Amino acid sequence: MKKRKKIVIWVVVIAVAVVGVYYLYGKFFSSKEETQSFSLSPENIITVEGGDIIRTVDAFGQVRPNRESFLAFDSSGIVEKIEVEEGQEVEKGKVLVRLKNAQQKSQLLQAENAYKIAKVDASSSELKERELAYEAALESYEKTFITAPFSGEVAEILAYEGDSVSGSSQIIYLVNRDKIYVDVNIDEVDIQEISLGQQAEITFDAYPELELPALVDGISPLATGMGGITVVEVTLQLTQSDPRIMSGFSAEVEITVEEVHNVVRVPIEAVVERGGMHFVLLMTENEPQMTMVRVGKGNDEHIEVLSGLKRDDRIAANAYQIFEQFQQQAGDAEGRGGMFPGMRGGGGTMRLAPH
Repeated sequence: MKKRKKIVIWVVVIAVAVVGVYYLYGKFFSSKEETQSFSLSPENIITVEGGDIIRTVDAFGQVRPNRESFLAFDSSGIVEKIEVEEGQEVEKGKVLVRLKNAQQKSQLLQAENAYKIAKVDASSSELKERELAYEAALESYEKTFITAPFSGEVAEILAYEGDSVSGSSQIIYLVNRDKIYVDVNIDEVDIQEISLGQQAEITFDAYPELELPALVDGISPLATGMGGITVVEVTLQLTQSDPRIMSGFSAEVEITVEEVHNVVRVPIEAVVERGGMHFVLLMTENEPQMTMVRVGKGNDEHIEVLSGLKRDDRIAANAYQIFEQFQQQAGDAEGRGGMFPGMRGGGGTMRLAPH
């Protein structure tokens, strides 16, 4: 009786041992069989496609025109005549506003006549004196006018005829919009990727649907501190203008620093990095197979695949999450290998960081 009981006990022990060995083998050493038992839902499978990858450096800034200036008189007086209207385009040198200047005009005529007479029979010293007096009278007379220092648009008139003004009174706001610029501050960690002539797209808070092209036109040689970081000012010139754009508008800039076109690409979530190598979960005969790939350029959304995949291949859309879950289910057997076919042991598993 005791002998039979011992035999039964040994049979149970051997059975438990066999089951345990089978479980451990399947958990840590099986590769193809384990993968075959792992299934993906259809919504987690995507088809590899071709497309473009564009990486940008983004920044915020403000719009400014080619030239702008608030114009004032160099002397005080009464505004006699405003020669222009708001919105009018003017050429450089055009008289925009003038003060009452009868006194200055009279003094100029007297000085001019005296200078002409002195040219005939005055001594050299007296001639020089008359010449200087004439120049002073002319300068005083010219101060009663505001003329356009450059060609542009009279954007705003800030005074009325009959107003008493001084040299500090702003009278005309003149703008030249032949060129429109946006000044932005680029973080020092990104400035190495910025160069003259790079293309950019600019959007505006005032008109969110408006997007205009631009080029990097200037990079400051100096770095400055701002809000705890170091930045470099970069200037972009719009290559296409719009009459709605005003000086001072807030703008968002996307500078293209790297781009490739019509390449095989996948979402960055579909790529796993382990030990310096990259993998995707490729569907082979409707079963997932961890496959090594060589990657190229990338951005926050996609990564270029140089080899290991082709268009129309089907892969897991979120290989990183799947692999992590699979590892946890398998006891997180780091270094023992065999999790997926083609995946070697050693090294940590990482989600692919955006390029």
